[in-house]
Amino acid sequence: MNAFEILKKDHREVDNMMAILEKAKGDTASNNSHKQTFEMMREALTIHAEAEETIVYPALEEFDETEDQAEHSYDEHAEVKSMLAQMSELEPSSDEFQTLLSELKTSVRHHVAEEEGELFPKGEELLGESELQEMGREILEFKQEGLSSNTASI
Repeated sequence: MNAFEILKKDHREVDNMMAILEKAKGDTASNNSHKQTFEMMREALTIHAEAEETIVYPALEEFDETEDQAEHSYDEHAEVKSMLAQMSELEPSSDEFQTLLSELKTSVRHHVAEEEGELFPKGEELLGESELQEMGREILEFKQEGLSSNTASI
């Protein structure tokens, strides 16, 4: 699986988790379940962003055609990380959490549209399939290490 295929799969998984969390509004009885879903989503987004920032964006910054867009993506990641930090202090059933979730969803969908619509297609042309396959292996390894270290700290 190449790097962009893995990242697109991550995008779909996070979108599904956001849909589950949207149903948490006012459901205080299921707060523990929703908190677990939020933590899974937060971890998935964090590891995904770190993989992109460590493996994908540096490679794309090497090309004039993708340099600015890759650099812009760091700013979008910082925005998402900030929202996740705020949300981690709240109950998923609360109005404030749901408002932030709506903002997060908008931000993530905008970011995904830019990546999948512009950055990834340009990257496919510039990097080639062999490089994308190698980056895919690196991402899977990075994600496995991230999940292992998070599990070890629990």
